[in-house]
Amino acid sequence: MNVKAVFQVASLVRTATPARNAYAGLVCQKRLMSGQSSDADHAHRRSFSTTTASPSVVVDQAFDYSLPPPPPTLLKPLPMIDFFATQKPKPSYCFSHGASGHAKRGRQTKTIQDNYYKSRQVGEDALFLRHDAIGVADGVGGWSENTPGSSPALYSRKLMHHAFLEMERFDNLEDPHFCRHAEANPVEVLQATYDHSMREAHRENLIGSSTACLAILRADEVRVANLGDCGISIIRNNSYIFRSEEQQHSFNYPFQLGTRSRDRPKHAQSFNVKVQKGDIIIMGSDGLFDNVFDSEILATVRKHVSSYIIPGNEHRPARVMEFDPQGLSDVLAKQALDASEDKRHIDSPFQRRAMNSGFYFQGGKADDISVVVAVVQDSEDSPDRRL
Repeated sequence: MNVKAVFQVASLVRTATPARNAYAGLVCQKRLMSGQSSDADHAHRRSFSTTTASPSVVVDQAFDYSLPPPPPTLLKPLPMIDFFATQKPKPSYCFSHGASGHAKRGRQTKTIQDNYYKSRQVGEDALFLRHDAIGVADGVGGWSENTPGSSPALYSRKLMHHAFLEMERFDNLEDPHFCRHAEANPVEVLQATYDHSMREAHRENLIGSSTACLAILRADEVRVANLGDCGISIIRNNSYIFRSEEQQHSFNYPFQLGTRSRDRPKHAQSFNVKVQKGDIIIMGSDGLFDNVFDSEILATVRKHVSSYIIPGNEHRPARVMEFDPQGLSDVLAKQALDASEDKRHIDSPFQRRAMNSGFYFQGGKADDISVVVAVVQDSEDSPDRRL
């Protein structure tokens, strides 16, 4: 092979794959061993060596394009990564709420100082409101009638006061509860509330007891602890999706927390309910649910929110625009008050239960009335603010 032929071969150099290089090397080695190599063969070879070779030297890494292509190399498929399949974070909700109440007429209840307690007093009822929790307690009035020096109103007020303070701990950076924000358990909160209230009751020689209902909102879940005859219901799209039941030892003798009571927070009913934006939560003492039927409450809610509903279509369901829950709680409390004072009222939930238990009773039940209305709304806080 002359020098001119070598330069012509070198001018055709291009990059080859490792598979082709290996294949060409084996063919070249076979030809060299059989002595069948010729100058004509060298004219079809391309050198892949970066060093300069003499014209008489045959380059060992050569490729003959006259040969059939090597079999395709099977490559291991690359893993598929779907960057859009990540799990969406849970929605972050909060409560927009309102509260109303009426104390029982004719009952002499001492008003407790408001500058200390974080709860509100309604006769012998008490309640508290937070962006992520609500609670209602009903002081058992039988103490006031039969035990001098007792104060069920003060006891229920303490119960809701300490429930509010326990919920505050989850927002305190210096409190260990801060790290357990997502794990908040209403029964545990009620237990801590009960312990604080009983210590103060023993220290102050306080006699009294109370029912209690507590609801905590975490992400898209409402966690409920209910002990006694307070109640809570959740309404979505003008229909009930949840309603608690009363806990009674016997007729008009509810489960209760306090002095001389064997009931404890662990005896409370507990529920976890998934909620959506726009759900309406109705919580109240027995003054509401003893005087107004669930169907009547639902009818009142439908009538009140009808002007805030955006009609749905085939692509999306109907939605409820934001509204002030205070107006709805005012209406429900007034509805219960009117029924409780009307002895000619032909029917009431309390009357039905009395009749079913063998007691004659007609009309509504005069009692303290506490109503809390909370609407589930989007929270302004980031759902990841505690990570």
